[in-house]
Amino acid sequence: MTSRRRREPDNYNSKTAPLSLTGQLYATEYLGSGTGELRTGHLEDEGSGKIEVSPRAISHLASRAAQSSYGVVGLASRHARPGWAELLHREEVYKGVDVNITQGSVIIDLYVIIEYGTRISEVARNIMSNAKFAVEAALGVPVVQVNVNVQGIRVSK
Repeated sequence: MTSRRRREPDNYNSKTAPLSLTGQLYATEYLGSGTGELRTGHLEDEGSGKIEVSPRAISHLASRAAQSSYGVVGLASRHARPGWAELLHREEVYKGVDVNITQGSVIIDLYVIIEYGTRISEVARNIMSNAKFAVEAALGVPVVQVNVNVQGIRVSK
């Protein structure tokens, strides 16, 4: 008997290429002129390498930041019909996040369900700042936009 859940294909979000970071080394040099000056610059190295971060990893970072925000009940599917938003299971939370990477900058769309009785604008602002901080701190690349789409409101238990 097969599972009734629709499975996401392995090539998740194939329209977005992984984020590529260069493995640059930095050097700090003491100038020794009595002023205590430091100079920082790039080290050119043949073996510095390249780091690629998949959009699914970025979506996982953003979803964890959103779920830890006050007033968030959970994430919803981005393809939910109005009035039919369901909470995603723990292993499917990446489906509530859409990540677009363009020219080294990141745009994140979050689809959330918010707790009844909270101020939606404040909760959304809090989600935006938490997700932006989490992704920028982990990757070191600028997050240009974080869009919060409220798919529903629920009374938490």
